[in-house]
Amino acid sequence: MKYMLMIYDNPGTREAFFGEEGKVLMAEMDALMQELTESGELIGGEALADPSNTKTVRVRDGVLAITDGPFAEAKEHFGGYLIVECERPERATEIAARWPNAKLCAMEVRPIMERSGGEL
Repeated sequence: MKYMLMIYDNPGTREAFFGEEGKVLMAEMDALMQELTESGELIGGEALADPSNTKTVRVRDGVLAITDGPFAEAKEHFGGYLIVECERPERATEIAARWPNAKLCAMEVRPIMERSGGEL
């Protein structure tokens, strides 16, 4: 089954990656990415730009509303994702726990729905 591992950030998370601690965090990330690539579990993933570059789009009763950024009151924001393919949900959770952001903020593990929708 495929899983999306959603990486959450807060204002201090990205700063940590660019400070002295960042070298250790990046080494952990690189090692895990290499492991997942070699095992064939890594499908893909990307980091996302800063939330200040985000637009939120809503259409209600045919009226378009576009606002800057994610919710202003949010202390965390969606910072990136990995897509992995694992035999067991426990493996996806293990990978998320090893991702450096899990030490700094949060990771969310969510199964990706098959076209049949059988996961509902």
